[in-house]
Amino acid sequence: MSFLAALCRRSLPSRLLRSVVARNAVSNVITLAWLSVLSILVIPVYIKLLGVSEWGLVAACASLQLLSNFVDAGFSQIVPRWVAREAHNPTALRSYVTLFRKMYLVLGLLVFVSLQLCAGYLAQFWFQVAPDQVSALEMAIRIISFQLLFQFVNNLHIGLWHGMQRQVLANLSAGGFGTLKHMAAMAVLLIGPAVAWRYATTFAIVAMLEVFTNAWLVRRTLRELGSATEAHLLTAKPFLKEVSVLSGGILVGLLVSQMDRLILSRSVSLEHFGVYTVVATLSLAFLQLQTPLTRAYFPLLVQDIEAIGRVSVGHMRSLIGGTLMFSTLPALVACVFAGPLLRIWLHDLKFVDIGTQPMQILLLAVAANTIYGCIYQVMVAAGRSHLVLKFNLAALAVAGLVVATAAASSQPYGILLGGYIWLSTTLTQLLLGLVWFSTYRPQLHLSNADIGIR
Repeated sequence: MSFLAALCRRSLPSRLLRSVVARNAVSNVITLAWLSVLSILVIPVYIKLLGVSEWGLVAACASLQLLSNFVDAGFSQIVPRWVAREAHNPTALRSYVTLFRKMYLVLGLLVFVSLQLCAGYLAQFWFQVAPDQVSALEMAIRIISFQLLFQFVNNLHIGLWHGMQRQVLANLSAGGFGTLKHMAAMAVLLIGPAVAWRYATTFAIVAMLEVFTNAWLVRRTLRELGSATEAHLLTAKPFLKEVSVLSGGILVGLLVSQMDRLILSRSVSLEHFGVYTVVATLSLAFLQLQTPLTRAYFPLLVQDIEAIGRVSVGHMRSLIGGTLMFSTLPALVACVFAGPLLRIWLHDLKFVDIGTQPMQILLLAVAANTIYGCIYQVMVAAGRSHLVLKFNLAALAVAGLVVATAAASSQPYGILLGGYIWLSTTLTQLLLGLVWFSTYRPQLHLSNADIGIR
């Protein structure tokens, strides 16, 4: 009886939950749509202002986001889960926020110092850049490291708001500062020399303003929870254990998802790499169409599992149906019309000739990845981090085979190789995910409160 009563209590605010989910989903959609449209509109402007050569330097710097993503692996997905789980326990929530803040600051500084130490090596030996551009690329890398530091620390604020289902606030911040970055960068490039380091400096300054503003807003939110409670080692252990397992899986997954840029940055010219970066940006934008739904439903999936040991059929059906309609189908339509889309967007025949076929392959991979993304949300919500690691290891092995096959081929693949890597690894993950999900038999886990123990 006590378990049934607990379930009833959890179900009472169902209408309120639906309104919160709807509000979060709508704000996610609006923000994602705006930022995606803004990115599509400004990239041709940047290319025109900077030229292909300077744009290649910007693309090289942007690829260094991979390092920040590696360090953030696990944390960015576990933080919202723990926050959602402790949302009704202010003391525990405040304690974890204190712990998370220390972790993010230390890890962000590690990323920053690493890039500062390696900037000269990356500019001179890693990227395929003309000798007269080495110093310019090194300067841009050193500047971009500041931006990555601020963005990394700011990920904590975004994760907190997502877990607390205050996604409207997170989206207002992301949309506002994202717009400010592009507007300020274009203004700087228009009124002065259009060079990569000026672009990077502008983004770094706005990123600094963003992280301090969001830190102030988070502090105001936490004041409502009462006085601070210091986190200690005993509190951190279960979180760090889960993060370590999931981080391993996500680290491998990031290596899989970024292997295309790692390989191409070493094997093709910086100009061709810039073309690939543009078509990959447009293609992966369709993958982001799923993000509003996953962000809105993930806290509910976690709460479903906490309450009844499995995800709700209704929640899962809504997540999958919305993904197919708003993410999978648009990616497939864009695949068919990839050439005309590039021609209308960029008005540059060189980009169209080189980028159309890679973009088509990438869009097929994105369509498959959106379906796997629904299964992935269930695995993370259920704490099945070991499966994420295993699936990503399998995908990494497949990616290695594709790269080895391309290396042994007498005919160069060029930037097509990036598309083949994405498609092969995504299909591997989807197949394994479907097999697991079709045989998934969750166990019911009851908390002490649910079974009446005090």
